[in-house]
Amino acid sequence: MRKTWGFALLILAFLAAAPGAAQGRQITDLAGRRVAVPDKIRKVYCMSPTCQVLMYTLAPDLLAGWNYQPTPGEKALLVAPYRDLPVLGGWFGRNNTGNIEEIMKIHPDAMISIGDPMAVSVAERVEKQTGLPVLIGDWSLEKLADDYRLLGALTGRQARAQQLAEYCARTLARIKAKVAGIPEAQKRRVYYAEGPKGLSTDPGGSAHSQSIVFAGGHNVAEVQDDHGYGEIPVSMEQILSWNPEIVIAGYDHEMSPGAFYRGIWSDPLWQQVKAVKERAVYEAPQFPFNWIDRPPSANRVIGILWLANIFYPDRFHDNLRKETRKFYKLFYHRALSESELSVLLAQTVKHGDKVP
Repeated sequence: MRKTWGFALLILAFLAAAPGAAQGRQITDLAGRRVAVPDKIRKVYCMSPTCQVLMYTLAPDLLAGWNYQPTPGEKALLVAPYRDLPVLGGWFGRNNTGNIEEIMKIHPDAMISIGDPMAVSVAERVEKQTGLPVLIGDWSLEKLADDYRLLGALTGRQARAQQLAEYCARTLARIKAKVAGIPEAQKRRVYYAEGPKGLSTDPGGSAHSQSIVFAGGHNVAEVQDDHGYGEIPVSMEQILSWNPEIVIAGYDHEMSPGAFYRGIWSDPLWQQVKAVKERAVYEAPQFPFNWIDRPPSANRVIGILWLANIFYPDRFHDNLRKETRKFYKLFYHRALSESELSVLLAQTVKHGDKVP
């Protein structure tokens, strides 16, 4: 009982003393909810990695903390001092690690929920627990620009938000227009390989496989996803029956980057797959955020551009080094060196080829 009263007093003290606690304006979030927020936003807590990426790209100085501990590889391409922000947990997927007491100690002025199918119910519960406004965004690719505009309106960084929104909208619209005329029967058949042996994947319909479909690929993993968060196990027999033309190797956190990609060339079972026979296996860059899906946020935009160029080189002729350098500078506040760029893109071309 004493612990419960202590936490209640902590919340009341925060509400009374927190800067900007007065609710001076209202914003309509992407769930259509009218939310009262302070006039001045000094700190924003993101409830999921999807939002975390958006806030980092928009205004890292307003980001309250990370949902998870960034890996050394991620930190290497994040800028100081923001790469060392506290880890506060979050509410996303099956990972509900948000620590309200620790979050309150950081004194955020608002919270953002993007990427949870239960976002509205979770937002309302957290609002009651904390007394903080919670705004809801949308993790679909088509809503990325709207997410940025929502965050821009909240934080007062409208000009920067509009710049990022326009880049996303323009790039995705160009890709969508070019793949629109490809008949379904002619779309490249793609398998997204995850896990240490490539025997996990994200099925069609998952937010985690949106990038492949948006770039004009046909996701061969037509299997049931019974929990809505993707990455389900599949058998080698299934993969052999699908016989994909292209394999995209995702990042497995249990192994070092490139482990599956390096091993696939000597695996006798994988050597029977068409993509391996034709050297059409590519590893998605993962730093500071995976280019395909984890988290499913703005990091997917450069990934979709890369995928479109792999799938349809007759329709897309982008200079990958140039576009990557531009994207990282604009979104990640990071000017990549030539060596960093080469390491990042090392497995993004056919096996044995060099990145142009």
